Amino acid sequence: MNEFARKKRALEHSRRINAGDLDAIIDLYAPDAVLEDPVGSPPVTGHDALRAHYEPLLAARVREEAAEPVAGQDAAHALIQVTSVMDYLPAGPLYAERGWLKAPDAPETARVRRTAMLVIRMDASGLVRHLKSYWGTSDLTVLG
Repeated sequence: MNEFARKKRALEHSRRINAGDLDAIIDLYAPDAVLEDPVGSPPVTGHDALRAHYEPLLAARVREEAAEPVAGQDAAHALIQVTSVMDYLPAGPLYAERGWLKAPDAPETARVRRTAMLVIRMDASGLVRHLKSYWGTSDLTVLG
């Protein structure tokens, strides 16, 4: 894939998340793709694990705002900063338990904002082979 196609595919990932279409999100990934959140959870591999990863995010009404992607010169990677806002429940209590943020007074109505840098490796057909999401505790904010 050329640089422009990889950038477009990175933006498409956020668009499909915002559309809430789980099947369309999974279709972006190779069957043996790996998603890593080195800070928050262990790697997940394959469509079933990806589905289990994305289902609770979509249930938490996640919305992403994506910055302009950057293409790697290696003909495989795209990097994109994504700011996500989602309901505090269900993932927020885990973040609070780990000391990454302060639990809100009204968890039922609170939202969490997280800014992350996604490093996405794609194959020649445009399928995501590996996605890593990098963020730190200073990138988490409770809203409300």
